[in-house]
Amino acid sequence: MIHIPHIYVMSNPTITEQLEGFPIFQMVIVGLLRLSEPIAFASYLSYIFFMIKSFKIAKTDADVSRFSGYLASGFAFSQFLSSVKWGKASDKYGRKPIILLGCFGTAISMIVFGFSTNFYMAFFARVMMGLLNGNVSIMRTTVGEIAIEKRHQGIAFSNLSLLWSLGKCIGAYLAGKLTDVDHFRNYRRDSKEGLHNSDSLFDRFPFAFSNIVISSLILCFMVCGWLFLEETNDRVRHRRDRGLEVGDAIRRLLGFEIPDRPWRRGKSEDSEFLIHDNSLPEEFDDDDDDTEMYELQLLTSNEENTTKQGTDIALFTRPIIYRIFCNFLLSFCNVIYTEFLPILLSKTVDVDSLRFPIHSRGGFGYSTESVGKLLSITGISGVVLVSLLFPIINKYLSLLTAFRTGVGFVPIISFSLPLIIFTIPEYNPMFHLHATTTALLYLNTFFSSFVGSISFLQMTLLIHRASPKQHRAVINGYTISFTAFARFLSPLIWGWIMSLCDKNGVGVIAWWLLGAIYLIVFLFTFLLSEADEQDV
Repeated sequence: MIHIPHIYVMSNPTITEQLEGFPIFQMVIVGLLRLSEPIAFASYLSYIFFMIKSFKIAKTDADVSRFSGYLASGFAFSQFLSSVKWGKASDKYGRKPIILLGCFGTAISMIVFGFSTNFYMAFFARVMMGLLNGNVSIMRTTVGEIAIEKRHQGIAFSNLSLLWSLGKCIGAYLAGKLTDVDHFRNYRRDSKEGLHNSDSLFDRFPFAFSNIVISSLILCFMVCGWLFLEETNDRVRHRRDRGLEVGDAIRRLLGFEIPDRPWRRGKSEDSEFLIHDNSLPEEFDDDDDDTEMYELQLLTSNEENTTKQGTDIALFTRPIIYRIFCNFLLSFCNVIYTEFLPILLSKTVDVDSLRFPIHSRGGFGYSTESVGKLLSITGISGVVLVSLLFPIINKYLSLLTAFRTGVGFVPIISFSLPLIIFTIPEYNPMFHLHATTTALLYLNTFFSSFVGSISFLQMTLLIHRASPKQHRAVINGYTISFTAFARFLSPLIWGWIMSLCDKNGVGVIAWWLLGAIYLIVFLFTFLLSEADEQDV
């Protein structure tokens, strides 16, 4: 009980205190690398309806949701299988090389996806992307190791979450602008129509150009990371980093002051491969921290050590389980909204099926550019608002209160979204222009972006602060792995539900079911407690 007032005092620093001594440069580099995955993740959302139609695998528009769910599930399941392995690899080999490898894997996977000529090739590319990138969990750990002071963590982790939202905006906008595939709207599986008979590469592969551009952007981020990102893993940070040496030379030419690097402080060549006992920082000299380092080594050793005290199973205390499960539910719901909103926007309007309040079929008839525009504008607006309000929220509300408040608004967003279709002028003469429908869609998506950014960054902090410092990389790996499992299950299940409801003319029901699950998430937050935080 004594810890509770202490926690509230420490979790509410002033804005000035939060910004004082903040590691800006390293956070900027991490931010660039962080952008890679959301840009890649969101880029295909603008055109996925038309891509599946072009494959001629869906009998009707209602079936598109099911196949879109398969693509999303393939990516998420492969990420579920690989996340923990990547987290442990970053413990052993360092955060930096694994992050850079993940960016490279994402870029290659996007190229394959862009040149896909059938559903199965696209599915393979999505699975490949999930297997080759475990950066989400490693980024969380890296940010925690950069922002080591608790007063910096609110801004650091909020930026991590905001960058995810910003990356989604960039990906959706670029894909919407660079992909002109609206002619696939009327494709049917039994039609004779095919792709353009042209010598032009991008006529034969209409989804390739946007993926090439985005892959090139990701590779640029990767080069910046190789040059300027500092290793944060204490076990390997004393190894020589030739990329950082080149980056230091560039910064020195530009007049920046360069800190001394660990491998230059009288280290022998052996220090590139081993960290000797006398080369560890001073904070590892005491007995307690020696024990922590030993436990960390157990986590990254081979399987013959799994019966010892530092096994992964022992990490799952009740607070950790509650937080991971809450994150699982939140991710389960969020990916449904994220994946199937573009499908709803792109489907052709079916006015004859509309009957308030639950009967609807089809969607709003948006083009790829319109979908990308909506997702990018509402996303960037949410990012800007969160960046302005989060320091204030962090000062005046406790971590858990802010999280619970944000989650409490999400069911309203989900319940109201499908009802917007009843405001189109073709159905409701009260609304003479499509501007009302458009404004309501923008408003709904904006609030989803804003509340989602707040909720996920608070969830990240709740998990981070409840995790023992020496085990955070592995716990984050498991968190992302279970998150990926949620992202595997939800589109697989909801793709079928969306298709079933759409075929039966009750499309509203699928979104109301989603709202009901969001309500369960809100109720579950009352099982969480800030008293479970670990010392930072």
